[in-house]
Amino acid sequence: MTEKNDILKDLFSRMPEEELPASFRTNVMKQIMAEAERKRKLGERWGWIAVIAASLLMIGIAIASFLYMGIPKISVQIPDMSAFPFYAYIGMLALILLGADYKFRQIYKRRQMSQKEKM
Repeated sequence: MTEKNDILKDLFSRMPEEELPASFRTNVMKQIMAEAERKRKLGERWGWIAVIAASLLMIGIAIASFLYMGIPKISVQIPDMSAFPFYAYIGMLALILLGADYKFRQIYKRRQMSQKEKM
């Protein structure tokens, strides 16, 4: 065992010492960050698959239980179409407010990140 260590020490001592490139740390960190992001996305995909499968299973069980128990069909009356413009107006307002909320949250997060970078 000692003989092997001596041979290895001798071989490594003969090797010329080389400097690592200046961007070595940056490149390694980029690779680490890319791998972490890939793992996060993979976990997120499996999470979505689990949620979709559980939802489909619950819907299937609900339909099977309705059929098994013999619950009569539910009839839904279509509302009067004269109120459609009002519903469309309310829907458009809700979408505009949701979009504005989304943009404001993005701006807030960017400002928080820039403040953290300044510190």
